[in-house]
Amino acid sequence: MSTAQAAGALRVARGASRALPEPLLSSRSRPWNGIVVELRRARDIDVRLPYSDHAIAVILGGGAKLRQCRNGRTESSTLRAGDVIITPVGEPKRWQHIEDALAVVLRLSPAYVDKVAEEECGVPAGRLEIPDNFGTRDGYIEETAMRLLKCLAEDPVGSAIYVESLTHQISLHLLKHYARHGIASDKLSTKLSQSKLRRALQYIEDNLHRELSLSDIAAALAISPGHFSHAFRHTVGLPPHQYIVNRRVERAKSLLRDSDVSISDVANRIGCSSPNNFSVLFNRATGMTPRSYRNG
Repeated sequence: MSTAQAAGALRVARGASRALPEPLLSSRSRPWNGIVVELRRARDIDVRLPYSDHAIAVILGGGAKLRQCRNGRTESSTLRAGDVIITPVGEPKRWQHIEDALAVVLRLSPAYVDKVAEEECGVPAGRLEIPDNFGTRDGYIEETAMRLLKCLAEDPVGSAIYVESLTHQISLHLLKHYARHGIASDKLSTKLSQSKLRRALQYIEDNLHRELSLSDIAAALAISPGHFSHAFRHTVGLPPHQYIVNRRVERAKSLLRDSDVSISDVANRIGCSSPNNFSVLFNRATGMTPRSYRNG
């Protein structure tokens, strides 16, 4: 964008809204650890926003002429679908744009990212530095953001542990590809030992009735959540969240087939918050409703 174009955009922005609209969707009420996911649409804004989290914005649509100002540095660009903006925790940033923009915004807790850096990469807390990145292209971030948005929009059964896995993965990706010193993560064990695998599987079986998290299972093995997720997948051939869904479905089949337990009780016993959620989970896995499976 030329100086004249930037000045024109700025003049338009001066008449724009100085308050960011409320998100169309937000995960703030969800029990998701380390991340807030938001779907946002805004048009003609001029706002100054604080950043107490690391923010990743993925542009979904629109052709906003965007201008950002932070730490005395100003950048301008016309953003397209698929562009990624990374804003680390720190000084407030001024955003100005004209026209319409739709984006999914991921807000990562600094404490969570610091913990991933320390446990998985050996970087002490306080030593992490992630620079601003304005309008990069990153297929991995875009795909992960869309998966998180789908969890937010559809609230699938078992989404909490899936979201936790995605949050860990995108934090590690941020560290490996965007941190100032090119942090690498190459010390994770590729597989669980047989004793740890047995303990993990038993822990899952004993706790299918409640909401499971990577942190809970990993703590039972005295390893980090990232190490567990990585090693479990390489050992079992499935990510933890998918294995847990499979085990819940198999236990439900057994209860429906071999007992008179009500469908509502079956839902409770496999960790579903409602019979409707249980029905959705069961139908996706089997192509049948719980009642038709029992009657059949």
